[in-house]
Amino acid sequence: MRKDSREHSHPAGGFRSVTGPIVGARITAILVAVILAGAASAKPRIPFQEIRDEIFPHGGESLRPEVCSVAYYNTCSGWVHLWAWSCSDEAGVVFDLPSECGKTPGTPCTNEGFWWYWRWTHPGYNYTVSYRLYPVDSSCCKAGPPIGSLNRQDPIERWNYYAGLGTTESDFVTLTAIMDWGGYPFLITDNNSKNQEIGCAPIPTEQHTVYYGDVYGEYCPPLTLGDDLGLVNIVMDATFSCEETSIEPASWGAIKTLFR
Repeated sequence: MRKDSREHSHPAGGFRSVTGPIVGARITAILVAVILAGAASAKPRIPFQEIRDEIFPHGGESLRPEVCSVAYYNTCSGWVHLWAWSCSDEAGVVFDLPSECGKTPGTPCTNEGFWWYWRWTHPGYNYTVSYRLYPVDSSCCKAGPPIGSLNRQDPIERWNYYAGLGTTESDFVTLTAIMDWGGYPFLITDNNSKNQEIGCAPIPTEQHTVYYGDVYGEYCPPLTLGDDLGLVNIVMDATFSCEETSIEPASWGAIKTLFR
């Protein structure tokens, strides 16, 4: 079932910010629908659990010259927001491949891999996460079946690396995480207020982090996460390679040969 996010301000049982004690504390977050290009949205008014968490570069991969790495979050202050999940919640990041990777129309792009940052993981206790890569339209709605998927991954604390999920000719794609069980681990986003306190990053003006809904229905356009100052982004990044289609100029001799 597809939900129209224009008729709802937040998903029933959807993302929740964490306040007070970690265990059992869940307050429904205000989520507003926007389009990737940036639509007017209501000002979020939800208090968050925030923690100081020095997020170090993950490293560990050597990128070929044709591979681009895309990240929209900014954790320069060293502070992040925690978000708790419910079972089957799905959220992710929409990537603009023409802008970020120089993709041209009809050119195939391959997701080479991605990194996702989790906190309060419980390896071995069945708190798994599944990942999907979808093509999306100009409203960030899913525009077809998954390009690729990775099921029931058991994350560890902080950075987790996964191999890419496939190739597509879509200009926009979303890479999502689905909570298989719920409760843990916690989703991590950047923190505008702390970034602003030290003046290390502007408030995002384009939305890339989106919430699609749960097993009870999907939002189209998707909803989004924000704090008291504006849009926030999930701490994850991905790499893509886009093939270039080139036409070699033919010599007059080669052209004449065609007609002999």
